[in-house]
Amino acid sequence: MLLWSLCIGPQTAYTPHMASWKPIALSLGAVSVTTAILVAVDSGAELEHLEIAYLFPTALIAVCYGSNFAFLTSCTSAITAAYFLFPPKFSLHIANPLHIVELGFFVLLSVIAGKIVSLLTHDTPSQFLDAARQDRAAAKRRGNSTSRTIAEEQADSA
Repeated sequence: MLLWSLCIGPQTAYTPHMASWKPIALSLGAVSVTTAILVAVDSGAELEHLEIAYLFPTALIAVCYGSNFAFLTSCTSAITAAYFLFPPKFSLHIANPLHIVELGFFVLLSVIAGKIVSLLTHDTPSQFLDAARQDRAAAKRRGNSTSRTIAEEQADSA
């Protein structure tokens, strides 16, 4: 819950140059916590496809900060999965070609999932609102400020 509260907490206490480190730090922190949990689970039982759990931090970062930081999270997740989960462990070398393909598909899935989550939470509503503002400004310039535009109706329905 601490991670979530950091994501949605007020950002007025930070200066703009200090605010840029926060998404990167939370991204690396979420991957680190997930890695610690997965290493503990992996040492106790021989489970396959544990790297799928890295979709959770990717989705969390996508919700909080958008698709660019979700991409960073998915790339970091792939590197840590290769290092900690795939044999030989504690090496970036992956011996089994099947695991290389599996990791490639995971990165692809993670990037797509991060983009979809980001679109659903960040990009789409702001695009509608920006289009509504632009349409309203254009209507005011024409002297037609009382008419509703299509973008405003879409923004209201979203």
